[in-house]
Parts: sequence; structure tokens; C-alpha cells
Amino acid sequence: MIRGLLSVGERLAGRREPRFYKGLLYAVGEAAAMSASYALLYLFLDEALSGRLTHRALVHLSLGLVLTMVAQIALAQPATEHIFNAAHALMGDARIRMADHLRRLPMGFFTGRRSGELAGVLTTDIALVEDLWSHLFGVFAANLVLPVFVGVGLCVLDWRLGAAVLITLPLAFVTLGATMPIFTRHMTRVAEAMADTNARIVEYVQGIAVLRLFGRHGEGFGRLRRSMEALRDAMIRTEVAPAPLLSIYGFTVEMSFVLVALAGSYLMLGGSLEPRTLLLFLMVSAGVSRRLADFGVALLGLRGANTALTRIEALFDEKTLAEPSGPPPPLEHFDIQLDGVSFAYEKERVLHGVSATLPERRLTALVGPSGSGKSTLVHLIARLWDVPRDKGAIWIGGVDIRDLSFEALHRHIAMVFQDVVLFSGTVLENLRVGKPGATRDEVIAAAKAAQAHAFIERLPRGYDTLLGEGGNALSGGEKQRLSIARAVLKDAPIVLLDEATASVDASIEAELQQAIDELVRSKTVVVIAHRLRSIQRADQILVLDGGRIVERGKHDALLAEGGFYARLWREQERARGWKLGPREGADGAVREVVHA
Repeated sequence: MIRGLLSVGERLAGRREPRFYKGLLYAVGEAAAMSASYALLYLFLDEALSGRLTHRALVHLSLGLVLTMVAQIALAQPATEHIFNAAHALMGDARIRMADHLRRLPMGFFTGRRSGELAGVLTTDIALVEDLWSHLFGVFAANLVLPVFVGVGLCVLDWRLGAAVLITLPLAFVTLGATMPIFTRHMTRVAEAMADTNARIVEYVQGIAVLRLFGRHGEGFGRLRRSMEALRDAMIRTEVAPAPLLSIYGFTVEMSFVLVALAGSYLMLGGSLEPRTLLLFLMVSAGVSRRLADFGVALLGLRGANTALTRIEALFDEKTLAEPSGPPPPLEHFDIQLDGVSFAYEKERVLHGVSATLPERRLTALVGPSGSGKSTLVHLIARLWDVPRDKGAIWIGGVDIRDLSFEALHRHIAMVFQDVVLFSGTVLENLRVGKPGATRDEVIAAAKAAQAHAFIERLPRGYDTLLGEGGNALSGGEKQRLSIARAVLKDAPIVLLDEATASVDASIEAELQQAIDELVRSKTVVVIAHRLRSIQRADQILVLDGGRIVERGKHDALLAEGGFYARLWREQERARGWKLGPREGADGAVREVVHA
């Protein structure tokens, strides 16, 4: 079992951990030293009860007992140190590998899971494995080896009483084996309940403002409370359900002491057993019973770790986007070619045979109604999803992006979307996401280009101001300017934009547009356009509807065609003409209403 657990842990960490095996060897040595103390104790009892004990023998035996205790302490310390260090190192590497693995997964993996469930695997499960490994591996090894050493020694001393000590073990282990499936099943339910509770907590905290505004905070709290109650009940059942079998296991183990006492007394009364031998067996069997009880607890704990390891390993087994085996081909130019691209989310087809050329150093706008495939197309260009090999291809500079590593591809792409993600850390650290090795002067220059420098300077500590999670203290426009500054700092030849000014106030739209103009200068730009007036000067407009390109061209030419784009344009222009004004109602009262 230990080898199986270690092999899984080493697969998760991506390497072997010799310190674990060294720690286990030290734990075995500690058990051997304790076994030696029992042998010395027998010699002491034999000498004392037979009347042969001398001062010289007493000194030697006492010194031997002291040495075995020193040896136990000396071996226990490195055993604990090696096992703890190995457990934390393995799980530390597993966390790093997991983070790297997650960034290579297609976006469908994340959209199909609640964030709380994923957080449960990344935090609770890994922490559980780390804690159980560090605290129980050494206990398990020592409590397994010590009864074996002592049992063999007792059988050599008197095979009859040795058999009495060991005869209950098969039944005890059968009982323990029957306990494990029950414990594992309930541990799995605890993990499922924990994942649901984590998801409910995230949902409740993130949505508490909406719940309050709509007067539904009680309902949201009710869902969270029911989830927590289910977790509580699952944890209680995990403790209670195996209890009867564990009690039988403990009773069976303790019965060895009773059998030794009964059998030994019978043999001693019959004259075939020395009293000192019976006394030794009684002392040793009591100690072995305690060790075997601890062994059962440690074994169940490690089975719990195995259940968590299975969930972690399942996450690692999620198929990542393919990475090329050889070095990526160089990109010498940055035009984008869409070649018959079709794509579906599970069974929902979103794109149907999209083909187009997005010229280098030109601005291509994607327009169309919601659900037409605009965002999907941009995500495919960024390779957040993969186009199946038989469903077309996307080429950048004549190279299929599936033949590029993530690092090679994303080194040439900057993305600015409406939903800005900011991390806990300083403003400077958030901006350096675009270029980790950037100097402070380079960051400031990028912030100025993005029209962000002025508001950053007004923050309490300027560029060293700590931002909370998500940058919630900043306005939407300020977040957008930081996002643009990241992209400016990266200075990638391809820029993907989900129109960054669509959801900001008109008062700052001009500043943001100026920042975007600085960002896209001399770049290959793909913009998802919601406001058609912002793309009148685009070099190419692709009009999507139902996952297909239905029109393409420049603004004036598309208007002249009088087709789908022209209809969208007229609808937006008519909406721009809406305003508030007085209208007289049927009852003669004057009301302020929206009219064109």
C-alpha cells in the first residue's frame, strides 16, 4: 500500500522523492530498536526471577536499555524530518505541476465546473494528502514492522504463546479490510459534499450584492446552510459508520492479551512454562496490542489520502491541448488565415466552415448578433480552445498554431477584453504580467501610453499600491486602462480586442480609445465590435451570423450593399437617436418617456 501511495504521489509531483524511503528506513530502524529493548527486558526478567542477577549484569542491561532508547530517539528524529520534508516537497511540486497543467486545459474544462469544486481539489484534497502523509507514514511503517519483529522473537522464545499473540491477527485484519470500503465510500461522499460547499461559499460571497438587491439573500444563505449541513452529516457518517467494525478490530487485537494470559497461566500451572516468560509475554503483548490499534488508525488515514489522491490524479488525467514535440517554427510575419474553421461546444455547433484572411498590420473587425461566434473565433485564434484536426485550421504567418507551443504562440499575442482580471498584489506587479522582466520605467511608459499613469499616481502608494482580489477598489475604466497598459507593455505583434470601450462611461471613452490607438499601432488587430461607429475605419469587417461569415468588406461598401451589416447599422443609429422627452398620457398627465 505504501508503495502504491508513493507511486501515485510521485506521478503527481513528476519525480521520485528519495527522502521518503530514507524516512521509512529510519522508522523501521526505530521499530527494531524498540524490539531490542523488549529482548533486553526479557534478559533482565530472566536474570532477576532466577536469582542470577548481579550488579555487573544490572549495569550492562540498564546501559543497553538506555542505548536502545537513545537509538529510538536518534532514529525517530531523521525519520520524521525526512518524511515531513518529502511530503511537503512532493505536494509542493504537485501544486506547481497542477497550475501548469490547468493553464494547458481547454476552456471547456473550466466552464463545465464550478470554481469551488476545483478549489476543493487544489486546496482541501492536496492539503489532506500532505497532512496525512507527513503524520501517518512513519507511524504506519513502525506499527507494521514492530509487531512483526516482536512476534518472530516471541515465537522463538515460546512458540505456543507466540501463536497465542498472533492467532487473532488474521481475524483483526479481515475486520480491518471490511472496514476500509465503508470508510472509503463515506470519505468519497465527504469529498463530494466538501466540493459542493466550497462552490456554494464562492457563489454566495460573489453574489451577495445581487442577492441583497433582489431581496434573495435569505434564499442564498439557505442553499449554503443546506450544503454545510450535508457536509456535516457526511463527516459524522464517516466517523460513525466504520465505528462498529473498528470496535471489533480493537476488541480482536486486545483479545491476544487475554489469550496469552489464559494460555500462559494454564501452561505455567502445568509446569511447562516459566513465570518470567509469562510475565514477559504479558508485558509485550500489551504493547503490541497498542501498536496494532495505532496501525489500524494509520491505515484508515492513508486510505483517506488515497481517496483524495485519486481525485487529484483524475484532474491530472484531463486531456490538455496538444503541444508540439519539437522546437516551434519561427514566425516571420503575422497575418492570420482562417481555413474552413468549424467548432462545437460539446454538441452545440458554433462555427461552420469559417474562412478568411486577416492581413498583417491591419485592423479586422468581427461584428454580428450575440451567439454568432465572434468570441469563439477570437478564443480559437488565441488557442484557448483547439480546432479539431478534421475541422479546419488557423495559421499565423503560414504556421498552424497547433504546431506552436503555448509559450511561442502567446509570446506574439496580447489580449484585451471587457472582463479585466486583476490579481492580489501591487499595481506594478499586475502590469508586469504583460512583461515580467520589465523595468519600472518601462512599466510607467506603458501606463502613460494607456492613459493610466495619472490615476495610478493618485493611489495611496502609486505603483506600489496593493490591489485587493479582482481590483474591486478600482472603477471599470481604471481596470480597463490597466489591462491596456499590460498589452502595451507586452508589445506583441498581434492584438485581440473585445471592444474595451463598450461598457464604460462616455466621459472616459475618448481616453480609452486614445490608449487603444496607441496599443494597436502597426499591429495585426482583431476586434470584436459592438459599437459599429468605432470600426468605420477598419481595414476589413467580417459580419458573422449563425456561425458563418455572411458579409465582408469595408464600412462604406457594406452599407452600400444594404445587407445584414447595413441593417445592424440602421438599428444602432436609430437607438442613438432615442432620448427622454415629455409625452402626454391618456389621463392628460405629462410623463417623461423614451422616444426616437
